[in-house]
Amino acid sequence: MGQGDFNINLPDGENFAPSEDRVQTFAEMMVRGLSENFHLGLPGSDRPAWDRLRDDEVGRRILADAYEAAHLDPLPVVTDEIYLECLDHGSPASMNAVAPGSRLRMALLPIAECLEPDDRFMERIEQDIQHTLGLHSWIHPNNDSDRDTFEGRTIFNDLASTHMASLLVAADYLLGDRLQPDTREGIRREVRRRTLDPFRQRIESGKDVYWWVTVTHNWNSVCLLHTVACALALLEDPLDRAWYVATAETLIRYSEDGFTESGFYTEGVSYWAYGFGCYVTLAEIVRTVTAGEVDWLQQPLVERMSHFGRHMEIQDGVFPSFADCRRDVDLPAWLVHWSNNRQDGSKVERSQQTPIDILTGNPFRTSPTALLVLFHQVDTCNAYAVPEGARLRDWWADEQFLICRPAADSPIRFASTFKGGDNGVNHNHNDLGTFTVLIGDRELLTDPGAEIYTERTFSSARYEGDLLNSFGHPVPVVAGQLQPPSKSEYTKGIGTDVVSRVLQTDFSDEEDHVLMDLSGAYRVPSLESLTRNFTHCRTGDGVVTVIDAVRFSSPERFETALITYGEWSQRPDGVLRLHDGDSGIDVRVRCEEGSLEFDHLVIQESSTPTRLSWRLVETVTEASIRIEVRPAHD
Repeated sequence: MGQGDFNINLPDGENFAPSEDRVQTFAEMMVRGLSENFHLGLPGSDRPAWDRLRDDEVGRRILADAYEAAHLDPLPVVTDEIYLECLDHGSPASMNAVAPGSRLRMALLPIAECLEPDDRFMERIEQDIQHTLGLHSWIHPNNDSDRDTFEGRTIFNDLASTHMASLLVAADYLLGDRLQPDTREGIRREVRRRTLDPFRQRIESGKDVYWWVTVTHNWNSVCLLHTVACALALLEDPLDRAWYVATAETLIRYSEDGFTESGFYTEGVSYWAYGFGCYVTLAEIVRTVTAGEVDWLQQPLVERMSHFGRHMEIQDGVFPSFADCRRDVDLPAWLVHWSNNRQDGSKVERSQQTPIDILTGNPFRTSPTALLVLFHQVDTCNAYAVPEGARLRDWWADEQFLICRPAADSPIRFASTFKGGDNGVNHNHNDLGTFTVLIGDRELLTDPGAEIYTERTFSSARYEGDLLNSFGHPVPVVAGQLQPPSKSEYTKGIGTDVVSRVLQTDFSDEEDHVLMDLSGAYRVPSLESLTRNFTHCRTGDGVVTVIDAVRFSSPERFETALITYGEWSQRPDGVLRLHDGDSGIDVRVRCEEGSLEFDHLVIQESSTPTRLSWRLVETVTEASIRIEVRPAHD
């Protein structure tokens, strides 16, 4: 839970509950669609469906993964002792070491038992379920600092707890009577007690409502998906099931608000895969239970949202690593290309040109999504990419983000990115003006990406982290000041007034150019103007030129910086050579108004990029620093 994210108490008489008319409408649609309990998967008793998967490469890979997950040594298991250890030491490290592996095992093993119902995993499945039912809390300890949920004073729900509930419900649905009667009864009892009943009580009362129902980041879609999936599979009363669907329809709009009108997602591609993947899964649940009468994916904005992952690929499987985005992103191909493979009677034809691997990007991080991928495509065993030609650039004007790619016939795959916006977005880093440069799949000048999450990451001290504040980004330091918010003032919503402004753009086959005003990205009283002029030229081998022009009302210090994970060296003429494997660039930095002092250091955080910096030796009232980046030649 992020600092500043608190449960909601509406004025007396107000709540988030859907209208009775809308609930009734959904109930009527669901009678026409599927009047009984619903789950995205097919029960293991449906042998024709599961046998087809078992006999395909998809099924064989799932079985191999399940065997590996079941035989890890030591076996990752979430325990109350680990939970309390995290709280005692103020670090989630020990929980984070076991929770992902435990959830993956609990998702995979029931599916494996449906593929090959030989009971080899049933004992482990029963043990996992019974152990989980007995845990004091299903939430992540980071979200229970006062131990209120662990000690039973309240029941909070978060990403971890709603995930866990849907894992249990999926196992119950898939395996049915192969589970022990007391196991099945325990699943129903605990999911109602911990997940469904607290959610509904809060929504209808308007008091102590989980804060994630109105956030615009991934928590909204993730928690709603798992809550609704549990309700549809467990609740007997059709009106109760319709209530959860109608509630989701109202609240999912906050997830949509997390995207700009262009379809840009400020949390980056890692969280797009997670949050939008859950959005799509929930959308397909709603479409299925309403017999296609409600299809969120047909909305124009959602169509643009779906393009984000595909269009954010810079080249060769590399994606921008702004905000809390990992640098080793493996996007789920099923999600990137869902529009080409979903079961859709209105679609006349689909592309069958380029096969995709539907198991990339870990679809088994959630049971509903795994079962969507396995059973709700035109042909699970033969899925294909959305056809799309080469794109020289992608420019999201409303979020000021540019990707520049080389021409299709360019012998050197020289690419770059450039970013503006504001410093108040979800999972924000203070990074206005950041640019990166790649050759092929090697990002030689980089945005450092996410830090490993700790208790600090979402606290008021968030920007003490040098991977998150602007010191760790390739942007200026102005009069000794970093970009706000400062190291001790992070809270929800802060930083929206720290902005860049685009002054000019010019895009052509030969050259892309953006002139950005960065004066609003700093709180320096003497700063009169600061612009960053970014140009990506495709002619010849290519060159990226960045010119910072600053003017002060009184003399001040000024420096600029680059960030790299690559190796580097400096020639006698001051030019830097950066390389990663066989890929290399030369960087020349110049200033006509004064002498530059070069410095370098390794940032000491959870990852350790090198910061290369150039500072004007003397204070200035006006200066311009020019950075030129070219592919290296021996």
